Amino acid sequence: MVNKTKYHNDLKKDAGIIVLVLGLLFFSETFVFYRIISTLWDAVPELRTIFPVYLLFLVLLLGIETIGCITVYKSIKEHMYDFNYYD
Repeated sequence: MVNKTKYHNDLKKDAGIIVLVLGLLFFSETFVFYRIISTLWDAVPELRTIFPVYLLFLVLLLGIETIGCITVYKSIKEHMYDFNYYD
């Protein structure tokens, strides 16, 4: 017999871990992007012309990571009873 309450509570914990990982990724990548841009902004004048490309790259990177984390959550939710994941 499967304890559905336990499974759903543990699924919430997994969701929290996924959100934490996604938050760490967002923070670290945004911080690195900011540090690079702020350091090079005055030193490399050409950076101003290609800044939108860098920004687009950052947005795409964060979007792909978000989609990946959502997919992982959906997969865990879909298969949590199949493999007795939380036992």
